[in-house]
Amino acid sequence: MYQRFEAEVAGGLGPGVDHDPSREPRLVGPLHYEFDGWLGDDIVTTSGYWIVSAPLADALRASTLSGFELAEVVVTTEQQFGALPLPRPFPERWERLVPTGSRAAGDDVVLEDRVDLLVSDAALALLQEFEIGEAFTTPADEPPFEGDVMQRFLAQQRAKGNPV
Repeated sequence: MYQRFEAEVAGGLGPGVDHDPSREPRLVGPLHYEFDGWLGDDIVTTSGYWIVSAPLADALRASTLSGFELAEVVVTTEQQFGALPLPRPFPERWERLVPTGSRAAGDDVVLEDRVDLLVSDAALALLQEFEIGEAFTTPADEPPFEGDVMQRFLAQQRAKGNPV
């Protein structure tokens, strides 16, 4: 069984990143993640991309889980980052988690609909060994939760003929 994994959004795409959601590939060149704040999770996301702390990356690498690659990421922090106390020491090293798996193949990490991270029970168990208190999961066979603001945004995008 797969779970849709909604990670902490701790920032966004950094300056100079070549990202265009209307083309494939959407990202050309390295991912640049700029932290605005951080609530302490070992996996964070933005715009359909995920990065993981070094300890989580090392655990993923050592696991038998399938359906992902780890890649380089440029990490920076916004000027006001750290103005509020951080919940724990900020990891010095991060890596990009690139989902490559498929549900049909039974992989543990899957990208669905360009932005939904699906994880198997085994992958979720490994993630739960780390700090993921700001994340939440829903069964992958149920529609993702969309708050009022997101529903209005998606309706506007559909009205403009944009893919969502």
